[in-house]
Amino acid sequence: MRRYESGRTGNSRPATGSRLSLVAALLASLSVLPDAAAEPQVDTKGASECKARGFSTDTDPKGTNVRSAPRADAPLIGHLSPQALIGPNTYEGVEFEIVGSKDGWLLIQKPDPATGLKFDPAYAAAGRGWISGKLAGATLGSERLRGAPRLDAPIVARMSGENWGPDSVAVMAIHACQGRFVEVTGVPIGGKAVRGWSYAPCSNQLATCDHSGAAD
Repeated sequence: MRRYESGRTGNSRPATGSRLSLVAALLASLSVLPDAAAEPQVDTKGASECKARGFSTDTDPKGTNVRSAPRADAPLIGHLSPQALIGPNTYEGVEFEIVGSKDGWLLIQKPDPATGLKFDPAYAAAGRGWISGKLAGATLGSERLRGAPRLDAPIVARMSGENWGPDSVAVMAIHACQGRFVEVTGVPIGGKAVRGWSYAPCSNQLATCDHSGAAD
């Protein structure tokens, strides 16, 4: 009985069309692979933009976690040094620029001193990251605390008294920022905590803010 066999002989080659199909399939599979050379990005989607300053109030010896996005489960990308004891009952935290906010988180950069904010190598070039606003403070320069980030917004509290001014207010948290306004919870001397928007606070921890020529 004659046997009929299908298939190519050992020395046969795929047709040209088959080879082109294989190459196309390979290129298509490579196109969906992640770009290993791409630098990781800090998530700023939906964040406000601002130009403000603040400082760390975290006393945890491990420092403050810096994350790639404004949420507690975002990847950890660095650390901000904790407050340091510089004298009897006197602490000083790392100062920084606040350039954005979202959901109670602050986007910070440019620490002072420069060694106070350290990033993982992959994020060093970006030079910024997110911290919880509960671990940040500022020195108020305006006695007016407003209900919105506008100079014509209603005043919700006056941060001054007979023998004290806004720089004596203990800022417990920074909630948000918009332009040069920062939303804080502050405790005035002898008073209760109050929340509102302060114009152009500074990061001076041992001196008052210089508001010469300020509009507010």
